[in-house]
Amino acid sequence: MQPKKITFINQNGRTELWCKLNSLPLKEEKIIEKSIELFNDPEPCIIHRSFVIKKMLMEISEYLEEVLPEGKGQIMCDKIPNSVRELMCISNDVLILQLDL
Repeated sequence: MQPKKITFINQNGRTELWCKLNSLPLKEEKIIEKSIELFNDPEPCIIHRSFVIKKMLMEISEYLEEVLPEGKGQIMCDKIPNSVRELMCISNDVLILQLDL
């Protein structure tokens, strides 16, 4: 089950960002990298870009569903595999991802 809200909590316990999974900020360089990998397209059109973003969000979603099958709880950022964390454009100050149904 996908969370309705993802909250990024920093080392001071403050919320840095909250968003829905489909509006999760992704790193632009990873979008381009994946577009080149899938389509050999370093300047992806909206169709390629949308496909790549959807694929990246699906990868993140699958990870979240695996570690928190109920769709709620907390994940320490240092426990998130680099292959997933490097997709997200989040501050290094973020320590916890809080997932809410």
